[in-house]
Amino acid sequence: MLAEDSRKVYDAFLLAAEAHDGQLRADKTPYITHPLEVARFLALLHLDADTICAALLHDVPEDTEHTVEEISKRFGSAVGQMVDGVTKLKRDDNLPTKQAVAIASYQKMMQAMTKDFRVVIVKLADRLHNMQTLGNVPPDKRRRIALETSTTYVALARRLGMNKIRRDLQWLCFQNLYPWRSRIMKMALEKYLEENEGKHLQVYNSISDALRMEIPCSNVMIWPKNLFRVYEQSRRKKVDFSQQCDLLEISVQVGELSECYQALGIIHGVFKPRMGMVKDFIAAPRAYGFRALQTTVTAPSGQLVRFQIQTREMFQIAQYGLAAQWSQPETRAYTQAVFDQWLEQVEAFDSQAQNPDEFYADMQADMFQTEIYAYTPEGDVKELPRGATLLDFAYAVHTEVGHHCTGAKVDGRELPLRSRVPNTMATIEILTNKAHKPQLSWLNFVKTSRAYASIRTWLRQHDAMPERGDNVDGQKMSVGVVVEVRDIKGMLRQITKCLDGLDVNIVDLKISGEGRIKLDTFTLQVDDQGHLQEVIRQLKRIPNVLNASKLTK
Repeated sequence: MLAEDSRKVYDAFLLAAEAHDGQLRADKTPYITHPLEVARFLALLHLDADTICAALLHDVPEDTEHTVEEISKRFGSAVGQMVDGVTKLKRDDNLPTKQAVAIASYQKMMQAMTKDFRVVIVKLADRLHNMQTLGNVPPDKRRRIALETSTTYVALARRLGMNKIRRDLQWLCFQNLYPWRSRIMKMALEKYLEENEGKHLQVYNSISDALRMEIPCSNVMIWPKNLFRVYEQSRRKKVDFSQQCDLLEISVQVGELSECYQALGIIHGVFKPRMGMVKDFIAAPRAYGFRALQTTVTAPSGQLVRFQIQTREMFQIAQYGLAAQWSQPETRAYTQAVFDQWLEQVEAFDSQAQNPDEFYADMQADMFQTEIYAYTPEGDVKELPRGATLLDFAYAVHTEVGHHCTGAKVDGRELPLRSRVPNTMATIEILTNKAHKPQLSWLNFVKTSRAYASIRTWLRQHDAMPERGDNVDGQKMSVGVVVEVRDIKGMLRQITKCLDGLDVNIVDLKISGEGRIKLDTFTLQVDDQGHLQEVIRQLKRIPNVLNASKLTK
């Protein structure tokens, strides 16, 4: 750091120390310790002097009589804008609740981020230290802050590719939301690792020796378990704790891109690969810039092992995302390009939203985990969330393609727009007609925020959007559908799979009939009459379904 930069940072510290003099944190320590820790964390990431100054001063306008204007005058507009971006709004008649203040402040921060992305890095560092010192906060407030962190800032860190901060925040959230469960799981994991240390060491030594013979500069390390993720998987997907522990995760880092594929071949030569478990996120990076080869293998001992293979540059980007460009300048072009793509979407959400609640909802939907990949006919890869529909895919290709789409072909087979994108790396061709326009009913089944916001904006521009308080999304309608089927093994499974693919809720089922012909009477929840007609049409296409019709009383 240049001498003038050092002086600037020191002056920012002096102002922060003076402004916060006499203020204490919840643990009775001087308040200045908080901005100092935030600044120290960012300094370790090699952030520039302006960002360190903003970290030192980020609470000054909110908690003291000094203003953003004063900071801008003394330290420059860049520092002032960063401090203003992370400064929360205050409650008033327009923002009467803490939740309203939090959502409006979030939008303000994201608007500032579109002008200077360092705003969000300062905010994440601020939130990380607040979570690390949450122990002296009253339990109700502690839980509220941990929940907000889990739902908002963990997702934000992930979307920026800052996975080191994401994991740290997740563990702190887990400890504060579920203190007893986190302790029990930590003890259980430690016991499991102790019992299986020899088996894990054997796998580690085998692959380390094999890789170093062919790729001397390679580095191998056993990846620690993310207990928050383990808990979420156990709770949501009903995956046993022991089953998740049995998967050993190993990180392999090499020097060159070609060595990633070489390492993959070596690993498959040492251990038996599991078919269908190789993922190439180098050829098709994830939306937030993550690149790696992943493969799952079985060791001779029966140990299941997942390898993640990266160059050292990829590893740094995976840990620190956008912030990696300061410690690793060679990553700047890639990380900035990834960020700029997302920035366009954030700006679109901001311009399309009519209020902070809409903006927050769109942003949260945009940041949920993406897991499915599909190709356009030109070979471009689109990444979508699990459960996304073909209409979501159309809007991922281009807004105008979405507006005028009439249907889609999945690997050559024509399917309705509300059908889900299959998790098979399919090629999807969108069928369009210039005369076709977005429908209000589309809001009922799209899953991505991009599609929802685009449809909503078009409807508003053409006065086709109901007023707030009206039935914008359309309440699900309950209907009876009678399906006449041959009594053949597996028929019910085929029917329910078809309904699931059409995003239909099954409320009730009654089976009647004698002999080889059965009547399956379903009570279903569908979006509208068009959805019902499509359900009946698709049911009739199932082999051994003789007829399907709406139940008439």
